[in-house]
Amino acid sequence: MNDNAFVTTFVTNGCLLSHATDAIRGDIDNGSVGPIKGEVDIKKRYGVNREINDDDVASGGLDNQEESRESELIGTKKVPEVGVIKSTKWIVVTSISSPTHDIERLAKLSEWQLLVVADKETPENWHYDGVIFLSIATQKSLGYKILEYIPFSNYGRKNIGYLYAVQHGAQLIYDTDDDNHPTDDLRGFIITDMMYGVVPSSETTVLNPYAYYGQPTTWPRGFPLDKIGDNITSDYNAVHWKTALIQQGAVDGDPDVDAIFRLTCKSNIKSLNITYDHYMPPLLYPKGTFVPWNSQNTLFRYNAFWGLLLPTTVTFRVTDIWRGYSTQTLLWLIGGFISYMPPNGFQLRNNHSYIGDIKQKKKLYDQTGDLLQFLSDWKCNSNSLYACMQILADNMVNEGFLDIADAKLTAAWLHDLVAIGYKFPDIVTTERHGESLDYPIILQSDNRFPMSIPSDSKLVYIGEKKSKIKSLYHKMCLSFNTRREFNKKLLIQPKPILLLIIFNNNLHYENIPYLEALYDGHFVKTIYCGPEIPSKSILQDWNINFIKSERKQDALPGFYNYECVVKAMKLGLRVKGILTIADDVFMKVKTISKLPVDEIWFNSRGFKTEKQFSEIVKKPSIIRTRDSYSFGDRDIGRMIASVEPGRIKMCNISNLKGKCQVTPRNIYLKTYETNIINAFEEFYRLKNSNNIIKTFLHGLSKELLGTKRLMFDAADVYYLPQKHFDVFVSIAQIFYNHRVLLEVAVPTILHSLIVNDSNMAVAAYNWDYGNTREKPWLRFQAFLYSSLSFLHPVKLQGITRNDKKTTEIFCVALNSQHFTNPFETYV
Repeated sequence: MNDNAFVTTFVTNGCLLSHATDAIRGDIDNGSVGPIKGEVDIKKRYGVNREINDDDVASGGLDNQEESRESELIGTKKVPEVGVIKSTKWIVVTSISSPTHDIERLAKLSEWQLLVVADKETPENWHYDGVIFLSIATQKSLGYKILEYIPFSNYGRKNIGYLYAVQHGAQLIYDTDDDNHPTDDLRGFIITDMMYGVVPSSETTVLNPYAYYGQPTTWPRGFPLDKIGDNITSDYNAVHWKTALIQQGAVDGDPDVDAIFRLTCKSNIKSLNITYDHYMPPLLYPKGTFVPWNSQNTLFRYNAFWGLLLPTTVTFRVTDIWRGYSTQTLLWLIGGFISYMPPNGFQLRNNHSYIGDIKQKKKLYDQTGDLLQFLSDWKCNSNSLYACMQILADNMVNEGFLDIADAKLTAAWLHDLVAIGYKFPDIVTTERHGESLDYPIILQSDNRFPMSIPSDSKLVYIGEKKSKIKSLYHKMCLSFNTRREFNKKLLIQPKPILLLIIFNNNLHYENIPYLEALYDGHFVKTIYCGPEIPSKSILQDWNINFIKSERKQDALPGFYNYECVVKAMKLGLRVKGILTIADDVFMKVKTISKLPVDEIWFNSRGFKTEKQFSEIVKKPSIIRTRDSYSFGDRDIGRMIASVEPGRIKMCNISNLKGKCQVTPRNIYLKTYETNIINAFEEFYRLKNSNNIIKTFLHGLSKELLGTKRLMFDAADVYYLPQKHFDVFVSIAQIFYNHRVLLEVAVPTILHSLIVNDSNMAVAAYNWDYGNTREKPWLRFQAFLYSSLSFLHPVKLQGITRNDKKTTEIFCVALNSQHFTNPFETYV
């Protein structure tokens, strides 16, 4: 259908009939509508009132004179006000019950306007304060053309509510049911212009989101049965795209799983209580990859409102799935896509027959595969989304996926959207998602809930990894006779933060099993980062997440490894923060369990001698303003410097408000002087146009008592809360672009955010090179029974080399109160 043909689309008595749409012509020819003898016969048969052309669609509605005339001719009346509208964010529900507890929860969301659409069975006296209720009588008064094609006792009554919300200024519409409630006040959906997430790295026709979020034995309603057994990929690319126009949130509790799953896996005496992984990145579905999505926990942005239409000629269990698949096809025409978000809702499902479900889903079981093949091959020759939506509906009728009444409903829907002023988005010739980060990441869900009996709500800390850790412990530690008596304990609740473990090179990936044994189960997510992808045996045997960092030839390994932190922050994880440690940092993991997740942890204490280490152990809260040590041509440790004169000069700690005039001996500051100066020049060049940079420079000057100041310090351990991610990403990216080394970039950023030094999460750094630094066992017992949280370095690769002293450190730690022994049991 070309644009000239599209102009000859007519308003009929309840539908738009395209003279050039082959599928509809086929239905007319086979007698379902009647013969066509020409344009005059069409007008005579259907009582055409006027033509709607491209100008009407592009302008987003009819002008006042035409709108008035149109109202007279087709019955579109001025919509009566049903209540005070409190927001441009709308929730649309249809219900046949009195207000449920979930309706009450939705109504109390202060930033959202709840609208409930009545059906024939809905109580006539339905009311809840603050809720707009569209009774049957009110619906009839609205004059929408779609009313002619929506029967009673049909889920498609929601279409009336969608139009009402659009007509009354909605910018966001949350589509849900009366037995669903959001667990985060709908804050988990993304409403900014851009979003972070991941896409599968290889092409696939359909991808199971439930498997991605940690429950590979479940699948959503509408997922093709022949694809259930497909392996879920662990290879993804991180992206930064224009925000998804439609966002489906995963739901805990009794979610929208397939009826076959319920009949075969659900307990007959318990409700389903499935929990998905809340800490995976948003999963974005690129062009060509389908996902079944429903109408129970779904956000629509304005440019996707056209896709809200629910078919009425298919069953209740099919309508939203068919809508979802067809809408994805049209989304790709406008450069849009759908995202499947981490869990943000809970469903306590209304009682109903699962056998009845299967009967209602017969079309899903019989036709989903064919529909996906049809949609994958389908093309639209028009450059108008308005036309393409009608053409697709017509073609789906012709292929037997819908009945002709839905093609007419689509025409009426499109007409109503134009009449109420909706502006359709443009079709794009190329994908315009936005800037792609396009770095690879290996992701495995960390869900620890049982897979085979999801109706059991008890969190069970079991699995293949647990067995591997037990075997590792038994193999390495049995000879040390260090095992203590284990009493039953309360199950550990993982801290809601990401543990990011960074390798400077790929020579020590053999340490990963020991790191897993030490820290597994204490964090909601652990990601490793290094310059090469680990071997398949490590990836598969230990089920790890991994980000590949860049290997730079102009620096020693690890000099720019804060790149890993930036990449982790760009995943869009819903963690409270990120704890970053080097692979040779030893952490007493239970000491951080009660630390505040909304504050920065960055407390480095350096030592060379036994006396200095003892002082740190006894008085970790004592802060040294200068904690540096000399090694020939370099100083290391905490130092403050300035680039104000155009050269790096060290500051006098006793007079920080004065000029910094001391020439540094630190070889790294001298080597990277030009890089550091160039980075600061860019900051000052951009400060007036970038609020983040302006705030960074202000905080830095305030904290370090002068302009163009920097901090040099060890940075193998630090924690950043979520609230600082945007600042860190923006500033660290500029430092990284100029190749500023880790020990300057990270401490400088953290001090701009005003680090509160305390005895919280203290990290002790051994600077005794060539001596005790390579012998951590000399300090380990004192560290283990101190209030320190971290010791650096402790190189665990000695275990693989049968070094007994390193192995003993590992085993003693696992048997201490600061770690979880794999043989401990829980209640």
